[in-house]
Amino acid sequence: MKRIAAVLVSVMLAGAVAPASAREDGYTRLFAVDLDAPLPSYQELQERYGKNNIYDRRYDFSWNIGHKFDDIFARTILTYGTSDKRLKPEGEEMLLAMVEALPPETYPYIGPYLHTVSGMSPKILNLPGIKETKNKFPERIAPQLKSIKNLEFLSPYLYYLLMPEIWPDYVPPATERIPQETTYPKLKYNPGFYAMLRRLVPPESFYPSAEDKQPFHQRQRTLEITPDTPLTTADVKAFVSTLPKVRDFAAKEGRLTELTRAGILVNAYEAEQGKALPLNTLKDLVNPCRRLAQRIRLLGLENEFVTLIGTEGFRLNEWAYTCDRIIKAYRVSKMSPAAVATVLDYKQGIYNKEQLRALPEYVKGGQLAAMFSLVEMYRAPLPDVMSVRPNRRSIETELKRSDYTLAGVPIAVSP
Repeated sequence: MKRIAAVLVSVMLAGAVAPASAREDGYTRLFAVDLDAPLPSYQELQERYGKNNIYDRRYDFSWNIGHKFDDIFARTILTYGTSDKRLKPEGEEMLLAMVEALPPETYPYIGPYLHTVSGMSPKILNLPGIKETKNKFPERIAPQLKSIKNLEFLSPYLYYLLMPEIWPDYVPPATERIPQETTYPKLKYNPGFYAMLRRLVPPESFYPSAEDKQPFHQRQRTLEITPDTPLTTADVKAFVSTLPKVRDFAAKEGRLTELTRAGILVNAYEAEQGKALPLNTLKDLVNPCRRLAQRIRLLGLENEFVTLIGTEGFRLNEWAYTCDRIIKAYRVSKMSPAAVATVLDYKQGIYNKEQLRALPEYVKGGQLAAMFSLVEMYRAPLPDVMSVRPNRRSIETELKRSDYTLAGVPIAVSP
């Protein structure tokens, strides 16, 4: 993880001064998913990473924990809870970074509780603003709770409920606004200019009754689909037709559990090989379909999946490449002005060297990875966007029916 974080920092520092194309290639390389790269078998990965060598929990996942409490587990937890080393060095730095990242206004609501936790690190308890809150009741109380009697006897664990800002009906104090002078355009109405626009872009071409004048190549399917193959409108329609079948594939009993377990094993393998990001699940947001194809192939379900999507002429890799390009183009087609500004800021290196060095080591790699992932999530060439635009309604309908997931892999789309 430290190696990947160092790579992220070096890429970002270089990106602040490098040409745009060089920066973009670096971002893309970090989130690349090679579907042709060999992976160990599922059984081998399960034996290597699927077992807990420290303690046998006797269950695989928290949603399948069983109904009988384990005596060995109880004794282990009791010993762990009464020891003096409950906070490991990594956990201590993590918690310290989280507390430092919070606004000082929240300290009166978390500080008293932190002082009651046995074994809490002195680094945290002696932080300016936290140190002064020991045994102190918060002064600012939410109006919804002020009338409660004996409120001062509330457990410090629940002090966060007293903070006015967390209540849905909280109204921040009004700030004085400087009146701005209204300005009007100096150009007068020019009939000739609008007549020229009408000749260039006839409104009749956009009427519901207008004939479909789509170029011939847009009505054709792509024969050999690669990660860099431009989309056609026919490709988009074929992909949308596969989404109900993907839902049926994922609806089989135990299928989502299998895919989730496969994703955990792939992440563990990539971490061992030095190819994982500090937050490796960000690859699922950038290239969700390739990551899903990776899990399907690992589980030996490729033939079953291709039987479903093959009716539209897709192989597994082709479907994954087409899907990722469509989702990215769909995101771009729905971008708000604020999202455009944010992505452009990140691409242009909004963080300088001093700001990067000021970040805590624990959060530095994760924040940079999240920032780069946002750039990659919205990378789509113009031809792809134009091919997706006529089909946005059908894409949105199918994604809603799938709860914005594909067989358990999240599909992040801006509202």
